[in-house]
Amino acid sequence: MNNRKQIIIAISGAFLMGAIIGWAITEKKSDPREELEHEHVAESSVFTCSMHPQIRQDEPGKCPICGMDLVPVSSANKNADLDSPYLLQMSSEAVALANISTTTVSEGEGGFSTDLNGKVEADERRISSVSANFSGRVDELFVAFTGQEVKKGERLARIYSPALITANQELIEAKKSKDISPKLYEAAKQKLRHWQLTDSQIEQMEMQGDYRTHFDIFASSSGVVSNRNIAVGDYVEKGQVLFEIIDLSKVWIMLDAYENNIGSIEKGDLIDFKVNALPNQDFKAKVSFIDPVLGADSRSVKVRAEVNNSDGLLKPEMLVTATVSSSNSENGSQPEVMIPSSAILWTGERSVVYRQVGSSEKPAFEMVVVTLGPASGNMQSIKSGLEIGDKIVTNGVFAVDGAAQLSGKYSMMSHPESQPFKVDDRFLVKLDGALDAYLALKNQLVSDQSAQQQAKVLVEEIKEIEGKELSQEATVKWKGLKNAIVQSALKISSGLDIEEERNQFVILSNKFIELVEAFGTHKEVVYKSHCPMAKNDQGAFWLSEFAEIKNPYFGSSMLGCGEVKKAYRKNQE
Repeated sequence: MNNRKQIIIAISGAFLMGAIIGWAITEKKSDPREELEHEHVAESSVFTCSMHPQIRQDEPGKCPICGMDLVPVSSANKNADLDSPYLLQMSSEAVALANISTTTVSEGEGGFSTDLNGKVEADERRISSVSANFSGRVDELFVAFTGQEVKKGERLARIYSPALITANQELIEAKKSKDISPKLYEAAKQKLRHWQLTDSQIEQMEMQGDYRTHFDIFASSSGVVSNRNIAVGDYVEKGQVLFEIIDLSKVWIMLDAYENNIGSIEKGDLIDFKVNALPNQDFKAKVSFIDPVLGADSRSVKVRAEVNNSDGLLKPEMLVTATVSSSNSENGSQPEVMIPSSAILWTGERSVVYRQVGSSEKPAFEMVVVTLGPASGNMQSIKSGLEIGDKIVTNGVFAVDGAAQLSGKYSMMSHPESQPFKVDDRFLVKLDGALDAYLALKNQLVSDQSAQQQAKVLVEEIKEIEGKELSQEATVKWKGLKNAIVQSALKISSGLDIEEERNQFVILSNKFIELVEAFGTHKEVVYKSHCPMAKNDQGAFWLSEFAEIKNPYFGSSMLGCGEVKKAYRKNQE
């Protein structure tokens, strides 16, 4: 019995030892691809905000600071081919999570179409006024309301005029002695012609043999009465406008073309338009006139077309939606490079797109600065930067740009720019005093305190810098920035409340950033920071002496909102 137990124990021990050895061997021979996959998934499962990179979460969601969609953190590619700051490597999982899609750059059709809005207006050349050619009292009206249609020569009103009665009497008396004094007779008729009476009216006055007490006013053109300025019993003076008549057999289509559309519209271009009142009917016209003056408030010009309206369907003030088609091509016989407008990131003077340069297994995107041509609906022509056949990001562009920022690559807001002016250290040392005053002003706003006194110091510091050592071109730039900085600082020092001071600080900061980017700095480092929620969510920049975010636009209410966008260093070119 004991032997049997010993045998069972030995066998069980052998099985147990075999299991342990098998586990150890299996652990040592685990698939390295599984480890890499696990590591990669862990890395891709971190999500952050493009504007607030300090936010890190393990799952997609919204940024708790600004509410933007969180994007996956991409791993940096270690290949030497992608070391360029213009290139960004993303994992295929990150591309899928960000819903990034690409489109192949296509060739345009050599023409452009522009969608414009406007309204129907009366042809100004077909508006006529009926005025009183003599004074008198309105005794009868034959047009009782506006909107009434009249024909040319139709009677509109009857007026009692003592002056005309007298002239009528003179004509009758002159007719009796016309054989003796024909000149007097002609003078009496000419006097009536000066009052716009026709020859037939004058003949009737002569044939009556007695003077008339009332005289009629007739329509000078056919159309619709748009204004009736008199009523029965009114006394009218010579030259007074009695009626306005509009001929609506032809009307104008007046469209608003904004600055970015003006270059693609020419006289003679075809217009297809609809009016809201007649949604099932299409109209066509051609551009007949383009206003030579840009509206200062609307930043647009009026584009006009003339339309036949003999059926009266189009009425003034009807709203119009139109498409202006042009066959004009700026490149002549060269093919037009066309891309969807959704692919473009506009940053003021610069426009950026992302071109795919990697494969589907290893996606990579290159930031490309492009020069824009005229727009055509939802498509945009490109003058330079892309070629037909390139693949560009059309959906998820902001996600790619945000990933580029987080990876330290060039992006929409951090593109390299060369310093335009080279100046010696003497000028930069002088700028240090003004920059120190600016930073002191900024710190007051960070502390939720008024910056009026610091603004006064800034004005004195900036005024003392003459810039005599600068070149002629640099002097022009310096004087423009100097005047703008002084004006903005004076407004801050004038006794505004702190919110208005912060509004002016936006302008002041932009000018100081422009100053540093133009001339450089003598300080070891100055940081350019950005808050996307400042200025009513429009975003605003500021300069700081430290990398830690201390927001001057919100102060203690949102002190950490923002991100460092750039660092300016001493002797940096």
